[in-house]
Formats: sequence, structure tokens, C-alpha cells
Amino acid sequence: MSTPQEQFQQFLDLQRADYKRGLPEKLAHLQTLWAAVEAGAAPRALAELERLAHTLAGTAGTLGLREVGLAAKSLEVLLAQAGEGGGVLTPEHQSGISLAVAALQASLPRD
Repeated sequence: MSTPQEQFQQFLDLQRADYKRGLPEKLAHLQTLWAAVEAGAAPRALAELERLAHTLAGTAGTLGLREVGLAAKSLEVLLAQAGEGGGVLTPEHQSGISLAVAALQASLPRD
């Protein structure tokens, strides 16, 4: 019979595995939003992108996916800075955010 701590660890392991399986879809949605923002979508898309990065950062960190969490947090910070300009992105914003999206993609677990 397993202890409550072992049962909780099993629960966390299942949550982590489910989350990892869903990461490619979440990132695809994030990339779609970023493409819409780059194409001149309304500031709502930028806000939604920031919210998604925030959620990814928090959940990944909670479930022990440190690299994903850090990459998503970096993206979130850049998006927040860009949003302070009323949704008008400078070339520097666009470049930084594109790099952060690529870094997030690269941080996804390979297993």
C-alpha cells in the first residue's frame, strides 16, 4: 500500500505527463496568435498571447518543467513591455518576441 506522499507524487507525475502531451498544441496556438499579432491583429490578440504565456509559465513551473517555465516567463515579460505601448510593436519588440517564441519552442521536452 502506498503512502499519501507516494499517491500525491503519482498524481503529480500523471499531471506532468498530461501537460507535456498537450504542450505542442498549446505552443501551436501561441504561434498562431503571434502570427496574427505580427499581421496587425487587434491589441486583444497581444493580450491573449500574454495571458497564454503567463499560464504556460506558471503551470510549467508548478509541474517541474523548469526550462519551459523560464522561456514562457521571458516571453510574458517581453509581451507585457510591448503591451505598454498600446499594442504598437516596435521592430525591437517584434524581434525579441520572435526570439522568445523560438526559445519556448526549443525548450519543449523531447521525451
